[in-house]
Amino acid sequence: MKLWPQKRWKRALLVVFVAVIVVVVAVGSIGVYVSSAVNKPVVSGIDVVNPVGNKTALVVYQAGLTAFERDTSYAFANGLTANGWKVEITTASSQAPSNLSKYNLLVLAFPIYDGPGTVIVRYLDSVENLHGMNVVIIALGGFNSPGTTINTVTQDVHAANGTVLTSLTLNSSITPFGFAPGQGSGSPADVARQAGAQIHP
Repeated sequence: MKLWPQKRWKRALLVVFVAVIVVVVAVGSIGVYVSSAVNKPVVSGIDVVNPVGNKTALVVYQAGLTAFERDTSYAFANGLTANGWKVEITTASSQAPSNLSKYNLLVLAFPIYDGPGTVIVRYLDSVENLHGMNVVIIALGGFNSPGTTINTVTQDVHAANGTVLTSLTLNSSITPFGFAPGQGSGSPADVARQAGAQIHP
């Protein structure tokens, strides 16, 4: 039995078939790696920004594959402090505060790869009851459509008796024409800072 075809068109077809199989396996492996890397909790301490603020906001962000999620979350926190907020900021993990009685605002920031990250969803589940607290949702990603993701997290916030004050979508991608559509002309950090500065204690 001959495995290598004698006719040229059959050899070409076999090569294309093998190449397609290799690409499918490689893409699947990358997808599994990204999913496991993104959905692994990152434990960090709590940074306090503007310790003399009038009211206290807790910013909880899910770390992504780059520094984009961290940088954007800190930019939003800096916008809050410009309005007199005290801000505590940390990553979503089992170590993040789940008793939110001392906070007046909760900010949830997370990457969009294939819907909301399971780390931020697990964190929200650990809180159980928000007792009507105002929540800001920040969806961070490339060109993925954020609508369904924001709706999912909004439903989770409502299920935990929270109130979504506002939601924000920021893209890390820059097109040949500037920043990603819907983001305006500012960098993601600028937009996040400006959005935070709109929220008064």
